[in-house]
Amino acid sequence: MMFEKKRAMSLKAVATLAVGSLVLAACSGGGDESSSGDGNQTLRIGLSADVPDLKPALDQGAAAMMLDTLLHRGLLSYDAEGEVVPALAESYEMIDSSTYSFELRDDLVFADGSDLTSEDVKASLEYLADEANGAKIYSAMSTLESIETPDDQTVIINLSSPNTALPEYLADTTAAILPEEAFEADGTSWEGAGPFVLEDTNKGVSFTLAKNPNYYDADSVKLEEIELTIYADGAARTNALLAGDVDLIDFLPWEDTERVKSEEGFTVDATSGPFMYIHFNVTDGPMADERVRQAIALAVNREDVASAAFSGEATTIAGAPIDPSSPYYNEELANGWETDVDRAKELLAEAGYADGFSATLLTSSQYAFHQDTALSIQGDLQEIGIDVTLDAPDWATRQQTALEGEYDMAIGGSAGVVNDPSFLANFVSGPVANNRSFGFNDDELNGLLVEGLSAESEEARIEAYDKVQERILETVPFASLVGRSQAFAYRNEVEGFSNIPGFLTFNSGYTLAQTSINE
Repeated sequence: MMFEKKRAMSLKAVATLAVGSLVLAACSGGGDESSSGDGNQTLRIGLSADVPDLKPALDQGAAAMMLDTLLHRGLLSYDAEGEVVPALAESYEMIDSSTYSFELRDDLVFADGSDLTSEDVKASLEYLADEANGAKIYSAMSTLESIETPDDQTVIINLSSPNTALPEYLADTTAAILPEEAFEADGTSWEGAGPFVLEDTNKGVSFTLAKNPNYYDADSVKLEEIELTIYADGAARTNALLAGDVDLIDFLPWEDTERVKSEEGFTVDATSGPFMYIHFNVTDGPMADERVRQAIALAVNREDVASAAFSGEATTIAGAPIDPSSPYYNEELANGWETDVDRAKELLAEAGYADGFSATLLTSSQYAFHQDTALSIQGDLQEIGIDVTLDAPDWATRQQTALEGEYDMAIGGSAGVVNDPSFLANFVSGPVANNRSFGFNDDELNGLLVEGLSAESEEARIEAYDKVQERILETVPFASLVGRSQAFAYRNEVEGFSNIPGFLTFNSGYTLAQTSINE
């Protein structure tokens, strides 16, 4: 066993990091209706995309995750440094590498005032573990064996195999504990146990959130309201910030980075973590042949993608997207898809497509960097004989089209759920999802990922994850392109908000619970 004795990890000592003081006020030159006092404060956020229907457990993109962090809470959460901290659970014990016990806080309730007990936790986690529900963290929950609830505040999770990274997965926004109705056939997750509640929505335009008086640490939340206005156009979003119409924006366009930095009174808060890639419909046609996918991976000029789509604010990735700082990074394997046009043409000929073929490439008109990535790749693939037609709908349509497998290739942009390489399981296995190749499954690769996650020594884990990277280069469940800089921008008066490092950037809305505005 990796653990020779029970390891108790009390989270009480770091509870103040999870929920700190929040004093937010929106301010603009002109019609400023917010105050800098203790109450009646409003923070205005420029949001990059609409969220027509917030669904429990799904990966719906960055805008949905921002709403999730405000409306919901799970057993655990993240602080500004990306460390796991308490949320609904006050403490937990890792009894061994496949058994965890959580102790809930006293007197928990949902936003509507109904009790939140261990039975709600059990129902939520069992939903995440059901492959049919397409949960974002299904790969981690798929080994759930049983959940015990000996009393209203105790939850014991039993796994069929070791998973030392489970707390990190349970800190993700999509691991929220939700009321029973959220999991009905047409259920949504607009109500939860987070610091805010949905007060009003103007379809396709805005969301208004109000402070949740039933939040377990409501006394520390000073913000009375958050107004999220949708600015799908990146330039309009930047202009809204600089004009004082909003206080904070997500997805600062890369081409606007230097512009915002040059303006007095604004902060650009960037981290590297999310990555861009191509995923495929492998059910039939050319994309079903791994040699074709290898050819595509080898044909792409990643430097051009970094320049065209991200104004140079990106680093190339030619293998599995494992950060160079990770102990599991292997430099040779990380460059296994280094551009080689001649080899790409040879592989197409070996697969029976010496004369090339036509294919559709799904992207989105809503995010310019998605479309610019597609345009850059379109030329690269033309060079090896693949005639690419772009399909560029709005983001919501793009997500649904990908979910239904109505594409040949698709541009994806995402991040790992956790920084451990086990996150790769989300991109190669599990239920149908809009961020991974449609119809792809490889038992050998799946087994190697399980081997890495359950390994009881660092040496064994490194060996397993090397094999994972080798298998990814061979089967091409996706073709990595670049790791992109991901930035929020906000007025300097906003203090305490933080872009959580690495893959955890999309959980950054959690830090609004520690944010203040000092006028």
